[in-house]
Amino acid sequence: MAPQIGTFDIAIAGGGPAGSMAAVLLARAGFRVALATLPPRAPRYEGMSARVAAILARHRLPLAGIGPAAQRHVSWGAFQGGQNSEHPADRCAFDSALLDAAQAEGVSVVLAAVASLRPEAGEIRLADGRCLSARLLFEARGRRAPRQSSNSVRAEQMGPDTISVAGLVPPHTGYMETPRLEARPEGWIWSVPVSRERLWLQVVGPAASLGRNGGKNAVAALWRAVAEAFPLPPRPVVHAIAPRLTAPDLDPRCPRLGDAAVALDPLSGHGMFWAVSSALMAVPIARALLAGQADLAREFYRNRVAETFWRQARVGRDFYRETEFRSAFWQERAAWPDDTPAHDTGLCPRIGTRVVVQDGHLARREVLITRDAPGGAGFIAGHEIVPLLRRLDGQPMPDAARFHSLVLPHAPPPAAEAIHQWLLSQGFTEGAQIPWDTSNREILPWHHDQAV
Repeated sequence: MAPQIGTFDIAIAGGGPAGSMAAVLLARAGFRVALATLPPRAPRYEGMSARVAAILARHRLPLAGIGPAAQRHVSWGAFQGGQNSEHPADRCAFDSALLDAAQAEGVSVVLAAVASLRPEAGEIRLADGRCLSARLLFEARGRRAPRQSSNSVRAEQMGPDTISVAGLVPPHTGYMETPRLEARPEGWIWSVPVSRERLWLQVVGPAASLGRNGGKNAVAALWRAVAEAFPLPPRPVVHAIAPRLTAPDLDPRCPRLGDAAVALDPLSGHGMFWAVSSALMAVPIARALLAGQADLAREFYRNRVAETFWRQARVGRDFYRETEFRSAFWQERAAWPDDTPAHDTGLCPRIGTRVVVQDGHLARREVLITRDAPGGAGFIAGHEIVPLLRRLDGQPMPDAARFHSLVLPHAPPPAAEAIHQWLLSQGFTEGAQIPWDTSNREILPWHHDQAV
């Protein structure tokens, strides 16, 4: 029998951003938490969006290794010049700080390799023979997590095989001022200066170019085909990065977080946001599962995971189509996963029922489904949306002042104005009638000419 380190409410395998942040939030919620992971070692850099940095700050999480926002230079078909901004992030420093934060919150951080998870026994087995026992496990080992045996990844749930080769290279003229994203004939590159003497360069190309056996020569050939004049890093970091929907269904004994559930194309820039947002769902899912509400947890998890995967896959497809290159690399990615629009611009606002997070717990509530919130929005500025609209009692959408007096008379004016503006952005129009069909709200959309 394997020696036990201890018995916990929750044990997490994997200490990347998803696992570490989930551990912090679960500990703050009162759970006894253990986290098993190896400490970060190899250097790694990536871009982080301003909204991720804002979420981390809002939850009092460390921002170590995250640099100031820098405008990103883009060379991508019609997109040329400064496009958006990002925070260059030293993942080694950032991940280490999250592990320290978890320990400070009382998480038992075990620095050891994970050998296996045994959900049926509630155990995480470590490579050194020890074992963590818990009422509930979380899988957060990223792309290294094994596929669920009960749900093998089907062809339509995995994108084109793609390889990333990255590392530190000497300074290069024109690349030392700001992050850069560039489409090349055989792939794409992302770079960020990390000092005056070093540039972090990520080169992305087709996995097929490595051949059957791969090896150093194949990696060097892929690098030359895409990066051209840049020298190969002395210690290149090679990863398979195909988008993959690994676990669309929840295992109630061992939910998955971050890339262990759905791994996104790094081109989308959504990977870190997904890691952070999936960590945010750990507390309500844990509460539901430990309270015997597995049905709520399953529905909530599936909606979040599947919606994230397909929407981001289609956003990435549209961006791949923007380049002028017609090599096999670009053609394959411009065709996957399908031709369904990433954003349904014809979707009219309607009411549906979804499982949402309310006060840290899962609950089934009426939500407003719109083109920008196809999964349903339950709350805005701390207020439940559908009851607010019912207060209009069939009246046309008023202007901001009357919306405040009719719908939210006791709320501060800025909050009422923010909600009114959000509704206008979702397809409502001042002075237009809002019809309500309470008999079949889910499948009968509001009339398009009254909610444009």
